Amino acid sequence: MSHESPLAWLGKQKEKQALNLCKKHMDDIAKTAEAMKNTVHLFSRDGQNIREKAEIVLDNERKADETKSKILEELSTGNFPPLSRENIIRLIMTADDIADNARAAAMKLTFLDPESVDQEVKDSLKELSDLAYESTKLLKKAFEATLEKPDSVRQETSAVEKIEEKTDTFRAEKLIPKMVKWADKSNKPGTSFVISEVENNIEEVVDQAENCADVIREIAIGSL
Repeated sequence: MSHESPLAWLGKQKEKQALNLCKKHMDDIAKTAEAMKNTVHLFSRDGQNIREKAEIVLDNERKADETKSKILEELSTGNFPPLSRENIIRLIMTADDIADNARAAAMKLTFLDPESVDQEVKDSLKELSDLAYESTKLLKKAFEATLEKPDSVRQETSAVEKIEEKTDTFRAEKLIPKMVKWADKSNKPGTSFVISEVENNIEEVVDQAENCADVIREIAIGSL
């Protein structure tokens, strides 16, 4: 990696502005995932005032969307190299999927009665949400490395990948077996379906975080 000024490879000021907005976007995404995690935790306890928690997720998702729009505006008015523009767009659109899935998971929980769901399933969803939030925190750290310490990007993005692998193992060995067992016994097809959808949304947060990490790695390679 080059030992030049961290932003030297970015070239024009417009591109620097876009990347700084991307940093804010990553922060918005992490806050959205954190709010989703808090909603899942509340659902696991008693679900009291869960709609209020879900609204916080919505608010943060909207902020992320507003930041995304500002980034796209910067990209449309600046003189960017095609590859640079493409990578930034890929990054923010993939990150946008993280916020969308976090919002979807939180909102779906508002339709359910927490008492109708097995406690072991709820606790496992809570653990899954912890992994999802952790992946977004690591993703934010990885992106910040592209601006501040490019030579650490590979290590930081690898940490995101490890969370994704840990999540896959957790789902296969613990969460899904518990969900199947409960669904077979509960005779609540509607509730079981929504819980499955929530699980899919939370998993997608982790998967899209890994996809973002891949793009961040490509952006960092551009600094060579």
